[in-house]
Amino acid sequence: MPQLDRIIIFSQIFWLFIVFILFYTIITHFFLPKFLKVLRARKLIAKVNSEKATFIANKSSKNKIKLLGVITKNLTTVKKILNSTSNFNITKTNKIDELVGKTIKNSILFCNFQILDSINIYSKLIQK
Repeated sequence: MPQLDRIIIFSQIFWLFIVFILFYTIITHFFLPKFLKVLRARKLIAKVNSEKATFIANKSSKNKIKLLGVITKNLTTVKKILNSTSNFNITKTNKIDELVGKTIKNSILFCNFQILDSINIYSKLIQK
């Protein structure tokens, strides 16, 4: 069998070592530095992104705390205002509630555009 001939095996081993050494030097000197550079860049990008994410999370938690403070402050002022107006006529508000309720009921039941157009809704920012 020619594969197991003792004379040919030396040249096969020689060329195997030559090809292996050539392949090893090409990979270690050309491709490995580029590959390591890409890995370092990915690691740096991941680090920067995690720092940005923690910064944004901290900022949003601070804004949430500020918002909760403003909301509680404003709610307490509204509560004080509502408690201070004890002489407000409750019967007027009940009549207004009944009128609005009837109008909404009629508009829902009949879907009449005349009824819907007759309801005037004004924002507090827009003057009549």
